[in-house]
Amino acid sequence: MTETSFFNYEQYMPHGMCYLWKPEILWVSVISDVLTALAYYSITIAVFVFVKKRKDLPYPAFFILVGSIIFIACGTSHLIAAIVVWKPIYGISAITKAVTAITSVLSGIIIWRVLPFFLEYPSPAMLEIKNAELKESLDKLQAAQSHIIETEKMAAMGGLVAGIAHELNTPIGICITANSAAQEMIDQAKEKKLTAKIVNDTFNQLSTYTELISRNLIRSANLIDIFKEVAVEFPLQEQEPFNFKVFLTDIIATLKNKYVSSPFKVNLVCNEKIWINNHSSLFIHIFSNLTTNTINHGFNLNTHGEINITVTESNDGGLIITYSDNGKGMTDSQVKHIFEPFFTSKRGQGGPGLGMTIVYNTVSKLNGHVQCTSQEGEGTTFIIELPAELRTSEG
Repeated sequence: MTETSFFNYEQYMPHGMCYLWKPEILWVSVISDVLTALAYYSITIAVFVFVKKRKDLPYPAFFILVGSIIFIACGTSHLIAAIVVWKPIYGISAITKAVTAITSVLSGIIIWRVLPFFLEYPSPAMLEIKNAELKESLDKLQAAQSHIIETEKMAAMGGLVAGIAHELNTPIGICITANSAAQEMIDQAKEKKLTAKIVNDTFNQLSTYTELISRNLIRSANLIDIFKEVAVEFPLQEQEPFNFKVFLTDIIATLKNKYVSSPFKVNLVCNEKIWINNHSSLFIHIFSNLTTNTINHGFNLNTHGEINITVTESNDGGLIITYSDNGKGMTDSQVKHIFEPFFTSKRGQGGPGLGMTIVYNTVSKLNGHVQCTSQEGEGTTFIIELPAELRTSEG
């Protein structure tokens, strides 16, 4: 007996003979096998695309094994089943079935290893529940944040009212005391027989009291003006274009005349072609209060201090103003509270501590942002970012 090869199919009969070559059976089987093979190949391509696009997919090798090798083997098995109707290539068919069996067994084993992980993988329903819980937590967090903001606003308002009351209490109290003393003196003068000496003494004392009342009333009025500046509620003129370097040069000259007794130098770096369209009075408040703060708190008396002002254009078309001095600098605690109302390092030796609050509120009114950095002995720097409308010329 002649030994035949595994792939030698000449000794076998085609599968069509089992169908007795009846077309209604043969073609139904062949078409079914071909369509099934095409479907498996389509699924295989879909699995490859899915694994490639889902970079976060866990155990991608498992999907490739199950979705690719098995589907390819199954699809090929059905395609060979259609071929053996005419060509009895049973050896190739056997190998294809063996590959399908091996990969199926491997998948059947591996699936039990990965099943616990997939069971823990959140389903759409679980994700919806988690999203609802997260939304509820976010709503609570936002509510708490709003409460904290309102609490801080009320605390700031309370501090502001207390500061205003403290600052106005002294001059108004002096006025009340002086007025009471003057009224008492008038009443005493009425009870006595008026002589030239009594009239003269009374007049001199009343003059002193009225001067004291007038001086403290003026002080109270000035404090109220400062409080208005803090709120940035003072009247504004119409916006107008102005050359920023020329404008800053004029402000610097005015401030140097105002503080002529303080020998300080100002270095200005600004493109002379920069024009902006805005309220110039607001910039006066910013730079006058920055300079006043530097002279009163940064420089020692008779110290030749130096102030540097640099103006540059930001990438988004706004202004970046860097104001720095080489003064005494501040502690971290002072920097932290620098913009708070009535905060001052020289209580009773200067203003009410509202200058930096005015700067902060004015910059905010210009829709800008200001930050302060400082170290003791190394000066102080303020960086102001403003969304100004820049021009390269007056037109």
